Amino acid sequence: MAAVAFRLGQRVHAAGDPARVGTVRYLGPVDGHPGDWLGVDWDAGAGGRHDGSLAGRRYFVAAGERSASFARPTALSAGITLPDAIRNRYRVEEFTKEEQDEMYVFSSSQKRVSVELVGKNKVEEKLKNLNDLTSASVSYMGVSSIGPGDELKNLVPNLRQLDLTGNLLSQWQVCTSRD
Repeated sequence: MAAVAFRLGQRVHAAGDPARVGTVRYLGPVDGHPGDWLGVDWDAGAGGRHDGSLAGRRYFVAAGERSASFARPTALSAGITLPDAIRNRYRVEEFTKEEQDEMYVFSSSQKRVSVELVGKNKVEEKLKNLNDLTSASVSYMGVSSIGPGDELKNLVPNLRQLDLTGNLLSQWQVCTSRD
């Protein structure tokens, strides 16, 4: 059962749309529809279709009349770790020749003019060293856990401010560490 990868009460987002966040309220079959299903109660009603009932049967209780929907496990994401989100947001990659060739605008005479990213090298150099990162934002990136062990501390040892808006964390525990 593919739905086993999920659990009741787990925070999820729609695959491909980390801004559409909800909570798993049901795991199992849905009458008249083969396969595994998850009942999700979407935050702020984010496009739900019902209240946890379908065809006269109540599967779960949703927060609103149209805040819930059923989804296949493959249509949902359980999220990524915080270190992975930081790497995804702040990684710096060199552009390929093809990508560089695609960086252009059209002039008023409809001639192709290359775009130069002013300060690009300076920004890339600064972001390459995550040790220097003191403030970061991973808003709406589907963060669901802090990740294994000391990975975050080792990745961004000087991080002091972190924006976690719109992520999948359902609990937060403050820990104090004495180094």
